[in-house]
Amino acid sequence: MKCAVSLCLFLYSVCCMASGVAHAAGKDGGGYKLYKGAWFDIMYPAGFTVRPSIKSSTSAEGYDSVFFVSPDGKVEFYISSPQWRGSNGDIAIDEKTEKKVDEEVQKNKGRKVTYFTIAAKNGSYTRTYQHTTENDGTAEWVIGIKYAGQKDYDRYKSDYLKFKGSLKQYADGL
Repeated sequence: MKCAVSLCLFLYSVCCMASGVAHAAGKDGGGYKLYKGAWFDIMYPAGFTVRPSIKSSTSAEGYDSVFFVSPDGKVEFYISSPQWRGSNGDIAIDEKTEKKVDEEVQKNKGRKVTYFTIAAKNGSYTRTYQHTTENDGTAEWVIGIKYAGQKDYDRYKSDYLKFKGSLKQYADGL
């Protein structure tokens, strides 16, 4: 009986570990990595290339915004999470080549969330962002995805949702 209980516990442990590994696997089965920004941590698919963008103005080390590019180059995740408020110039619309195609603002629970979509005028890509600002003006962050086409968005959607849900912010560096 003792052996049967031990065997059951062992099998349960193996199943739990296997499900954890499956949950941690990215679209290409490579898992996820932790990126540590100046004031945030975020998980991204292991096969993606990290492209830091805006250096932190309030920390000696790290970046406030970063791009994460898929192995095929068709999708790009973005995060900007400065200590308090900062510049998002790295995702500013280029009026010559881009147009804003959608925007929605929601206000609730002490914050304003603006969802906006920008598309290339030649149809080569779409960028979608969520810009969150605390009503007291103390903090803001932007998270988003750029994709070449709907098929590419669909392919990486689950990875993007994990990326988005993994954001941890540190306003005072603790």
